[in-house]
Amino acid sequence: MEDIGNRIKSARKALHMSQTDLADKLGKTMRTVQKYESGEIEPSIAIINEIARILQISPAELIGYQKQNIRLETLSDVLYVLNEINKKAGLHFEVDVKRPPKTEEWSCSLKFSGNDKQAENNADICLFLERYADEWESLEQGFSNKDRFDHWFETELAYYANVALPDKTDD
Repeated sequence: MEDIGNRIKSARKALHMSQTDLADKLGKTMRTVQKYESGEIEPSIAIINEIARILQISPAELIGYQKQNIRLETLSDVLYVLNEINKKAGLHFEVDVKRPPKTEEWSCSLKFSGNDKQAENNADICLFLERYADEWESLEQGFSNKDRFDHWFETELAYYANVALPDKTDD
């Protein structure tokens, strides 16, 4: 928590903003801002989003999430990532293959069952993908823009940043 507080303080100072200014913009007391910055209290994700907006940084940056620089330059790289997902506890996917002559279409998809009790993170994947589809459609139809989509995506990354995915154990 102290790290988030330090990032709030640093970003606030970079904008030459006082604790009182930030408190006023948040609709909070200066003491509350002091507690956020000292790590005495943990801001909710909604407050983190609002602070990030005011301080003109991403929520992911504010909580300290560092995106991995994953290089997907070849099809082999993508296949490797799929196999790595399959190694994680809390996640499980099935591969659904449709191929002629059984069907007219030839397609494959990954299916994450949100009701899978053995894979507790599948529900989060399903929720994320549902929202992702909505956000992407909004972007493609011109109801949104790239900055808004990127902000939404950064907020999602920040929200899930502390959900660890340990490797599956060999039983």
